[in-house]
Amino acid sequence: MPSLDVPGCTLYYEVHGTGEPMVLVHGTGADSSTWNPVVDLLAADAQVIVYDRRGYGRSAHRPVRDYRVHTNDLRLLLEAVCERPAHVVGWSSGGNVSMALAATDTSRMRSLCVVEPPFHSLRLADRGVLAATTRLKWQQFRGRRVEAGEEFFRSVYALTSGGNAYDLADEHVREGMRRNVEPVLAEFDIHPFGVAIELVPTRAVANAPVPMTWVLGGQSPRWLHRTHARFARHRPDLRTVMVPHVGHLAHDQDPVAFVEAVTAR
Repeated sequence: MPSLDVPGCTLYYEVHGTGEPMVLVHGTGADSSTWNPVVDLLAADAQVIVYDRRGYGRSAHRPVRDYRVHTNDLRLLLEAVCERPAHVVGWSSGGNVSMALAATDTSRMRSLCVVEPPFHSLRLADRGVLAATTRLKWQQFRGRRVEAGEEFFRSVYALTSGGNAYDLADEHVREGMRRNVEPVLAEFDIHPFGVAIELVPTRAVANAPVPMTWVLGGQSPRWLHRTHARFARHRPDLRTVMVPHVGHLAHDQDPVAFVEAVTAR
């Protein structure tokens, strides 16, 4: 499989299909394999590029706290792998990576689609998020690192109808998340340029000169919906797509509906 040398790391990536390039950016606690349910569907009409972010999967590196590093990696990938500007789809914290890049450089983007990014989540977190963070840190303090990661997974994949998409997922999906638990714990450490990208101005992202879509799951935690509502006030032409009956793991829960949401323009 191909790889891309970037400063301090070699990024693993895959290319599927032909056509207009589409780059998928995975979230925290995952790697490029998270896209397996949707890659073939998307590649029927596009050239789909998936990659393991630095520190995840096969892109070996110590866990990264500074999201400027992830943002620069995405920029380098777009420049090196895509022959023309790409449709960028960022899910969860991968959406934050994509938004941070859009705030400064859209030269290699044709459009931006974010799927429930935790944008500015430190300032927007509710009691549920704070409680889950406390449980995660307590498990980490006790040396139960996998259990700490699972506190995060069960929180962010909670369904308003009850239960959570982590426990409902197939075992191989859960195992993939558990393999990437170390970057999860690192990203929960406070850092001025951390996962919430608090220092990236909302207006800088909202003013990005590319079409922008925001996808929401109808069963996702409400704080993710409030994050969208706050951003939408700054971007009047933001296209919003609601995928009913799914939560934060939409691409695994309903691949067909997810593909329709991120490709409709």
